[in-house]
Amino acid sequence: MAELSILVPVFEGQTLQPTLDGLGQAALDSAETIVLAQNESLLGEFVRQSGRSDWKSVVGPFPNLAAMMNRGIAEATGELIIYLPPNIRLKPVALDQYRRVWQETGAGWVYADYEEVYPDGEVVQKRLRDENDNITERAQLGYVKAWSHEALRALGGFDERFDRAEEYDLRLRLMERFRLARVDCPLYEVLVSPETAEEKRANIGASKLFFPGEGRYGGFSYLFYDKDEEREIEEAFYAFLKRQGAYLSHQNTTVTYSGKEDYPVYVSVVIPCYNRARYIGRAIESVLANKFQRYEVIVVDNGSTDGSQDVVESYVRKTDGKVRLVRNDKNIIAYSLNLGVKAARGKYISQLDSDDEYTPDTLEAMVEYLESHPECALAISYYDLIDPEGAPLHEFGIIKHLEYNRNNILRVDGAGAVRTWHKKVIQEFGGFNEDQFGHYGEDYDLVLKVSEKYEVGRVHQVLYHYRRHPDNTDAKRDPEMKLRNKMLARQLAIERRKRINERIARGLSPWE
Repeated sequence: MAELSILVPVFEGQTLQPTLDGLGQAALDSAETIVLAQNESLLGEFVRQSGRSDWKSVVGPFPNLAAMMNRGIAEATGELIIYLPPNIRLKPVALDQYRRVWQETGAGWVYADYEEVYPDGEVVQKRLRDENDNITERAQLGYVKAWSHEALRALGGFDERFDRAEEYDLRLRLMERFRLARVDCPLYEVLVSPETAEEKRANIGASKLFFPGEGRYGGFSYLFYDKDEEREIEEAFYAFLKRQGAYLSHQNTTVTYSGKEDYPVYVSVVIPCYNRARYIGRAIESVLANKFQRYEVIVVDNGSTDGSQDVVESYVRKTDGKVRLVRNDKNIIAYSLNLGVKAARGKYISQLDSDDEYTPDTLEAMVEYLESHPECALAISYYDLIDPEGAPLHEFGIIKHLEYNRNNILRVDGAGAVRTWHKKVIQEFGGFNEDQFGHYGEDYDLVLKVSEKYEVGRVHQVLYHYRRHPDNTDAKRDPEMKLRNKMLARQLAIERRKRINERIARGLSPWE
């Protein structure tokens, strides 16, 4: 019986030399190698290139990767199973390090940092993070995975119903009973092809969307999945929520008014601002250009030092109070939003970032929607992206967030913009959470809370222009903090949703 079993898939057109070189350098007497090939022809090509006809092999056909992996796992005798995909070169210490960390931690899944090697010789270090709190499909676990054979047996292996989400589904099931463990040093090299190198260096995700994560569009890559991939990922995620007792299926309630509530204006546009002298005027002008006129603009300036307050004051003077300035010395986004809500006189609160813009139809469309949909506490439109001068960034198209529902929002990173809320609902939930999400994730956290009691409606129009520029606040925020806050918001939501379902099971109202 082997201590380690290494599963090596063979695909059409694959260059095998990096895999063979790495296996040779990292060889352990206690390891066995199992070749997985879709047909005899591919197995024959592997034997021809490697000269290793003595290695175990499993030959298809396999309907999908999940089935291939399950066949390999069934053949394996090792206590630790390592999956080694193409274009990977193991470092000499790799197998020993995977084994050591697995033995020390008892983890069900071990992953490691790695290096990307580009065609011109450049080497990029890829440091990963602890992903034990990550319930999204976007956890970064690298390419080489090591699984406890005991864990795989306990879980029944991969679910062969999945063609695209098999690994995500396995990880969600595994995380319920076992831990993930990271080796904090690079154990392998990923050989980057010229085509992939060009795409990575274009770095569209980091320069335009500013959310950490792998893929062409960083952490927002889920916005660009095809329908089959999104469907499978959602199926795996919903199954996870149901196992957790956190899947919501109850009837939400409606937003009601007593008839005694009086609002001098329909909608208050709240704009937090810090050192946005270049853009705050454009943001305000975009609101002033709206067809709908029963609104006010409240700019909460968080101690700007670049003349932003002077720009806002000029609009205060020339709009006879339609634009108001709230001076604030705390540059904390959640606190700033709460100040704006407190100062607002409108029935609705509509958010606008100080470097973004509305369209002329924004307020009319959002108010009309909320007035005609009392079940919705929050309405959200489509948005597009613009450059510093306001020109559209066509490569992203229109961001619709049609994947949104009150369950799926727990795995995606946002619900879209513009966001227009009932003011009384924001107040009902205690406003934006300053203590836990002061600098990031405050709106995501509130969307999660609101969606547990009320509907969130989608206005199918582009009503928001999201400006990307080098000084964008998202670009400057700590990526680890952003990930951590989103994960915390999800964890808190899961606990709330469990309580909701427990109350329903006891015959009580879902809401305390």
